[in-house]
Amino acid sequence: MSDTPAKASPRQPAQAQAADPVYWKPQSRIWYALAVISFLLALGANLLIPANLPGLQPGLDYSQDFPTDPTNYRILLAAVAVLLVLLFAVSHFWNPLRKRLLHKAQFIFAGGLALAVWDVLSSKLFIMRPPYFPGPVNLAAYVPTNWLGLLNHITASSQLFITGLVLGTVFGIGTGILIGWFRQWFYWLFPILKFTGVVPATAWMPLATVLLKPAPVAMTFLLVIASWFIISFMMAQGMESTPKALYEVSETLGASRRFLLLHVAIPNAMPSIFTGISTATAMSLLTLVAAEMMGATAGLGYFINYSKAFNKYYQVYAAIIIMFIVFSVLLAIINAIRNRALRWQKGLVQQ
Repeated sequence: MSDTPAKASPRQPAQAQAADPVYWKPQSRIWYALAVISFLLALGANLLIPANLPGLQPGLDYSQDFPTDPTNYRILLAAVAVLLVLLFAVSHFWNPLRKRLLHKAQFIFAGGLALAVWDVLSSKLFIMRPPYFPGPVNLAAYVPTNWLGLLNHITASSQLFITGLVLGTVFGIGTGILIGWFRQWFYWLFPILKFTGVVPATAWMPLATVLLKPAPVAMTFLLVIASWFIISFMMAQGMESTPKALYEVSETLGASRRFLLLHVAIPNAMPSIFTGISTATAMSLLTLVAAEMMGATAGLGYFINYSKAFNKYYQVYAAIIIMFIVFSVLLAIINAIRNRALRWQKGLVQQ
């Protein structure tokens, strides 16, 4: 054996990160402190930098299209800073929370700076001018006083979205099983599936509005089409990718065709199914916004179209942010279900 000390491998940093593939960012308290400070800086900028409003008199000429009362925005910034401090204190007793907070610290820091820059350019320096570029002050002033109307639009969009996605998932999984397992069904259905896949769901809008009544039925049909193709395709691909060795071993042990389908092919396709559902969720969201613009009387897509028609872009921005929050929650729920259903994969799949 040589007494020469072993050189450090250039792969060691990657190996160290692989030890925790989820929270791989540096666990630095400095970055977390900077994240808190960024929101305090945004608060200080709003408090100390005077507003440059050409030709407008504060308190007299303020409207929804110009910087309004900044009280809600200031409260929001202070509340976020306090919440970050409290979460860090709680994380002393919950190590997973601390890892997550420190991992997200750089992103939170960037978010605080982005709010500060947005506020200064819009509400202070007036470089980003309304009505097309409202500031965060406008949004913070608008949402709390109009939450009931926004809640109605959120409820309408959520009901339509969930109905379309659930039906598309059921039909997609059923179609995927048929074309992935039975040759006759593949022969007849796969060409239809390919045709549907290359045609955007919104292209069916003129036909849907004429043939399907009332409007919610037509909008649901578009959402089903948007999710059906990708889920069917991923389901069939997942079943087709099942290793032949699994079938051979099962048949050697006396497994029937039904057993092979239910206990070999479909379980092997589960990761592909959830990949398809996640992709279908994004596609359905794009279709939802377009569908609600064609005949809906409520919903976030309708609300965006209505607000744009009257140049109320502060409402457009508010609807976009709310849409991001709502559908991020839906994606988180889908991911939680996926992690639960595929918990058997842990330790088998390389991160």
